[in-house]
Amino acid sequence: MEKYVVIGNPIRHSLSPAMQNRIFQELGMEAEYKSVLIEEDAFETEIKKLMDSGIRGFNITTPFKERILPFLDELEPLAADSGAVNTVLRKDNKWYGFNTDGKGYLEGLEEIRPITEKDSILITGAGGASKAIYLALKNHTNARITVANRTANKAVEMTKANDNHHAMTLQEAEKNLADFTIIIQTTSIGLEASKNTSPISLTNLTKGTICSDIIYNPAKTAFLKEAKENGAIIQNGLPMFVNQGALAFEIWTGVKPERTLMKEAVLEQLGGN
Repeated sequence: MEKYVVIGNPIRHSLSPAMQNRIFQELGMEAEYKSVLIEEDAFETEIKKLMDSGIRGFNITTPFKERILPFLDELEPLAADSGAVNTVLRKDNKWYGFNTDGKGYLEGLEEIRPITEKDSILITGAGGASKAIYLALKNHTNARITVANRTANKAVEMTKANDNHHAMTLQEAEKNLADFTIIIQTTSIGLEASKNTSPISLTNLTKGTICSDIIYNPAKTAFLKEAKENGAIIQNGLPMFVNQGALAFEIWTGVKPERTLMKEAVLEQLGGN
């Protein structure tokens, strides 16, 4: 039986096992997928042990998408450019790293409407998921993109090569929210440990702005609740989660999974919300 896992910390909230196991079962494949909690201060020891355990592939979530890089033999271009990996495949005794976050996110965002060069996009956070989403947007549109982070250094590094892209602190972003047509929340703020917290205040939001959070559990974070109260069009991380998972499944197996079944599996776990 082929074995797959998702690693992270925290990891209890992850519904990847429910989603991926549904597809394995539907296709009659001899495979199983589990979640594995890895302690941050023991990452090197635990990841080596995991990779020696005979698994075929794994997903990586916060906060290890960048820390996994030294343990991989080869990176696909997007993973190399973003400096972050969320999907790993073992093939011919080598470990290959991929990043399906950006493409998966973009496919989900455009379910609302196409992105045009007239858009002004704000991304909050400058971690692994943010980098992948930023690169996907950069390669897809000529829209103005701004990256805001608690400290601006990482945001500056991400955007410095493009004159139409900018960096600022979260405090500066709050003051200028009315300038943006799309706001993308990519930090881990809003997960269970911080579920009543938002990375920025949305008081200055323009009604009709698209506000998207990459978190899918809880289904409506404090960020999205405040956005809706201020007249925004909101989207949680479910589309991205399903899409990136489907892309990972295809990397592992060569089979394109039925995404509606993956979504159904997640919604069942979330109580249909």
